[in-house]
Amino acid sequence: MPLELRIEKRGQTRCVRPFWYGRFEVNGDRQCLNLGVKVRGTPPVSLSLKELGDMNFERSREAARVKLEGVIEEARTKQGSVRLVEKLYEIKVGETIKTVLLDVLHLEWEKIPRKKKLDGRYSSQCQSILKRFAKFVRRENPKATEVAHISRSIAHSFLDAESKRGVTGKTWNDILKLLRTTFNHLLPTGAINPFSNVPTKELETVFRKPYSPEELAAIVKASGTDEFIRPLMITGICTAMRRGDCCLLDWAKVDLKARFISVKTAKTGQTVSIPIFPLLWEELEAWAKNRKPNEKYVFPEQAKMYLENPDGITWRVQKVLAVAGFRDDETEESEPTANEAVKQNDAHSMSLKKNNELPVSRGEIHAERKEGLRRASIRDFHSFRVTWVTLALTAGVPLELVQKVTGHKTAEIVLKHYFQPRREAFRQALQTAMPKLLTNGQKSPKEEIVELLNKMTVKTWKKSKARLKKLMESL
Repeated sequence: MPLELRIEKRGQTRCVRPFWYGRFEVNGDRQCLNLGVKVRGTPPVSLSLKELGDMNFERSREAARVKLEGVIEEARTKQGSVRLVEKLYEIKVGETIKTVLLDVLHLEWEKIPRKKKLDGRYSSQCQSILKRFAKFVRRENPKATEVAHISRSIAHSFLDAESKRGVTGKTWNDILKLLRTTFNHLLPTGAINPFSNVPTKELETVFRKPYSPEELAAIVKASGTDEFIRPLMITGICTAMRRGDCCLLDWAKVDLKARFISVKTAKTGQTVSIPIFPLLWEELEAWAKNRKPNEKYVFPEQAKMYLENPDGITWRVQKVLAVAGFRDDETEESEPTANEAVKQNDAHSMSLKKNNELPVSRGEIHAERKEGLRRASIRDFHSFRVTWVTLALTAGVPLELVQKVTGHKTAEIVLKHYFQPRREAFRQALQTAMPKLLTNGQKSPKEEIVELLNKMTVKTWKKSKARLKKLMESL
């Protein structure tokens, strides 16, 4: 029986650890564990178990031997039960239980059948999380080598480690959902998913801020400093489409004659119909004149950058926003974090650095979070989408028409995440729409303008002009 004494050095002295250890093997699986039986008495001088110690030492040796026999019997019984379950499963289903090694968990995840083809960037992020999980398990419990070996305690320990890493609630929930879904697909039928019944975290929502009409005008003007990014920003402002949909806009989806864009959104798969406003129509018409034969994308170079390096698009948008006055004051002089090749090799990007006379800040582009590894973005390309929805709803455009443009299935999402009116605009819109009884007879700015114009005379012209100017600024 392979009992074992563990020896440790204390200076020049060799000492025996206080407990007996036992080694055994069950079906090729080698184990070594602390038996929990204390070493008593005096061991042989050589510390070799081939020799005898005193009476108390030999009694403790016998107790350890009995304990080890019980451990081996229990392990064999358990292993036999597992094999019996596997055999019953094979008889019932007609196939053997497939085991997935943690080392190839990310590869097996990629093979899971799906309705939609995986986006390359999303796939890379998910595989990175699964690799990090496998690495965590190897460190915490080297014996857990298969998906079926993962216990609830290991699963919870990994999720706790992710929390301590400082990720946001949304990121934590995404990690939980990824692991839960992966284990649902890869565990043997009937096995308990260690990530089931784990509640998601409450989310801290930091809303993006919409741009005012004046701010949009400043952004459009500033976009002239970068001819590469300008058409994408014009498209985003006029259509409320997401960054990827703007970059990958297909000529087959653009009807310049009818002045409509009909495209299936990449994120939700919803087909949206968007009228082409004059600002965008002029831009698209110019691109159509210079279109090469059989060219698929409306903005081919921009599409190429988005597919290869989407952060390059984000960086250039931030540079234009900085020219328009939107930037984080504390990082005003810092270098952008986008791909170095974009910063160094692109002439258009480099030309933006020459403008050192930035206007007074109109507002920051990031906001602090209570938790998370990065600050939240509150003014960026996606803010054009928020702006479009906010302006449309504030102006009285029916919610159903707004949903046809944005592709949202529920009104709740639109109203919660995208309708972010400023207080004054919100007040004026409600005041215009509400009965006079609720507004105490106070006229809306538009009504006052009409009344002033009707009553204006040569004598009241100067006074009326000042009032008109004020009313026009409030619209």
